Amino acid sequence: MTTAVVSVGRKQYVSGLYWENSPSGRISQAAKEAAHQPGSNYDFYTTRSGNKQGRVPQFGLASAGPGLHSGLPSLGGCLANQQPGSWIGAFRLREGSALVIVRDDLLVPDGDLFFADEVEARDRLYQELAIGGFQRIYAPEAWGVPDADTMPLTLLLNDRVDVKLRSVVVSKQSKIALIGGSLLLAGFIGVGLYIQDTREKEESLRMEQMAALERMRQEAARLMPGVGTHPDYPKPERTWELQPKPMVFIRACQNALQKVSMRVAGWDVTSISCKRNTLLVRYSRRGGHSNYPKGAVVTDTGEYAELSVPLEVLAPRPVEQLVDPDVITRRYLNQNWSATIGREPDDPPPPPPPSYSGEWNPPPAPWIKRSFTFTVPVLPWTLESFIGDLPGVIIWSAVLSGDGLETRNSWKVEGVIYENRR
Repeated sequence: MTTAVVSVGRKQYVSGLYWENSPSGRISQAAKEAAHQPGSNYDFYTTRSGNKQGRVPQFGLASAGPGLHSGLPSLGGCLANQQPGSWIGAFRLREGSALVIVRDDLLVPDGDLFFADEVEARDRLYQELAIGGFQRIYAPEAWGVPDADTMPLTLLLNDRVDVKLRSVVVSKQSKIALIGGSLLLAGFIGVGLYIQDTREKEESLRMEQMAALERMRQEAARLMPGVGTHPDYPKPERTWELQPKPMVFIRACQNALQKVSMRVAGWDVTSISCKRNTLLVRYSRRGGHSNYPKGAVVTDTGEYAELSVPLEVLAPRPVEQLVDPDVITRRYLNQNWSATIGREPDDPPPPPPPSYSGEWNPPPAPWIKRSFTFTVPVLPWTLESFIGDLPGVIIWSAVLSGDGLETRNSWKVEGVIYENRR
């Protein structure tokens, strides 16, 4: 694994560390032990602490190299702290190309890579994309990676420098300080022995009580397997992938409209709505002798009629990786029509299995959603520029008020957009 010092803006970072999950909360100790394993040749380490969302601690290891020193921030570690979730990013630098791979908020062991050859970096990026599972993809625009965000590395990193290298070997100054501290500590040992002797009996009693409590917990777990254990929560449903792509839905509505007679003697079209799997056309009777629209159902009063036209079968869309909220906001602000957009409540969490009886508190899904409503005179018109290629979009309905022929009529389009949770 190649390790190199790279420049991001005016700051220097180290790229190309080997990462492992820490088996305990003593991350620094675990890192030093891993660095001293037979066959290992590591001189520096850095750490990422766990968090309340369940992320386990991690440490990264690096061998000595040109420009490496204690205090140098890790590019992969700082990016992973700044950009949570599951994502992959390839970044062009003056020194070469860096590739960072993060899954479930954790750097994978070989997910912090530096390449002097840009072609090798791009090939490795496509290898990982073939595996899939990423919420976001960052890549240079010139690489032509589908659905990739080309946001500059400086904006993604935001000058973060909290994950820094530390030396595995204790320096001479540190050894002197440790010796002095040891001598000072020896002076207190005599006093501490007396206090320790007094507390040993109390500690022994406390340990016996804890052991008894642990036996009780184990017995309770044996009798009630679902209680007191952390459940294996199912993955949240990717709702948008169960629906057709937005422009596929709009084209199906247009095809259904071609089957409708807009001019029927004695009748006026009052509204047209396209929802789910059906196009519904409502007519009102103008008066005089007339035949009702072919295929329509007339009300008991004979004043109104409704015609239902089924849409063609719409297949669900392929797998889509969501984008960040600022991408959607920028698109919305660049449009020029009567529209609204606003945050919606999260989808309900997955329910527990029928036989489960313990606490059920699944973590929130890694995405949120916003509803949108906008008005256009003609379909699809400006829809294509806003949501044509935008992942996570679902159109629930398109409703036309009027007879469908006057220029003053307009389509009201409603739906939701799923986007990455910050």
